[in-house]
Amino acid sequence: MPTKPLFGLHLAMVTNPQTKNPGVRGLAKATGLSVATISRVLNNSDQVNVKTRERVLAAMRETGYVMNSAARALATNRTKTIGAVVPTLAYSIFARFLNAVERELADHGYALVIATTDGDPEVEERRTRELLDMGAEGIILSGAIHDRTLLQLLENRQIPAVCTSVCKTRNGLPAIGYDNALIGQMAISYLADLGHRSVGVVHGPLADNDRTRLRVSGVTRGAGKRDVRVDFRETVLEVAGGVEAAAGLFAMPNRPTAILCLSDILALGALFESGRAGLAVPDDISVMGCDDLDWAAHCHPPLTTVRLPTARMGRMVAVSLIERLDSAVDIGDRAIEASIVERSSTRRIS
Repeated sequence: MPTKPLFGLHLAMVTNPQTKNPGVRGLAKATGLSVATISRVLNNSDQVNVKTRERVLAAMRETGYVMNSAARALATNRTKTIGAVVPTLAYSIFARFLNAVERELADHGYALVIATTDGDPEVEERRTRELLDMGAEGIILSGAIHDRTLLQLLENRQIPAVCTSVCKTRNGLPAIGYDNALIGQMAISYLADLGHRSVGVVHGPLADNDRTRLRVSGVTRGAGKRDVRVDFRETVLEVAGGVEAAAGLFAMPNRPTAILCLSDILALGALFESGRAGLAVPDDISVMGCDDLDWAAHCHPPLTTVRLPTARMGRMVAVSLIERLDSAVDIGDRAIEASIVERSSTRRIS
């Protein structure tokens, strides 16, 4: 039987001699229906009546038919695959988000393929192109800032894409996520309400990370409104970065009364360094994070942080792409509210 090319591979809808799978044509012969009708049944089309569907399902049971995803892609010109392009899988916040995306997609018969970029825009464009060449029907991106070449690629191929962890963009793509500037302002205002007027702010690299830049801008605006002195420290987004930044803040002649870390990973490093420096948290220094990672409620002391509903964001992103691909529903911007979780790492001061 002649084969057809699919994503660089040659595949065919043929019977596997070992499994004796009859294939779509075998089902058509067994039922007396057309291949097109069989395909509509296999893809749960609404254009098939109940009697015809039951007829095909009975033939599948009798013949031992097994659905072949490559054959389905050939027959329908659809792969039902979504690609997610993220900076890294090293942090649990991405794992939580992608886990929610994958579960929601799986419930609707879709698959998720993941690529990482290490925050490099050129790598992001290349990995996205690879996912599209594999047959990805939709793309999930992190943040709002993306290379023009990537945006043009998505536009040329007419591929729906969603920017995540932000609630709006200026690049023409829809966004589902948080107001990061508001998150920064919420966090510094919380510490101000506790009486802190000198706060060290630890954050990851600003280059190529619009979410961090927005949080820093929110902290700056909130600090100005509440008359709080802030000392910003940029460092690598690792526990070691939090350790190093906290050590620098502790070495100041007039050290701050609180450390605000714009990532829980950095806050963990600040907690470690506080212990090494002989400072009790929160009696001597308050420490606050941002993310509410799984361990934040269980470290010592439990970490006050800004909870980002990443799992909810994942489900919303998945549903929006499914509705766009299956029902041509436009994807709109969606803002998801973050909240402060108060635990034992911060305290009120006079």
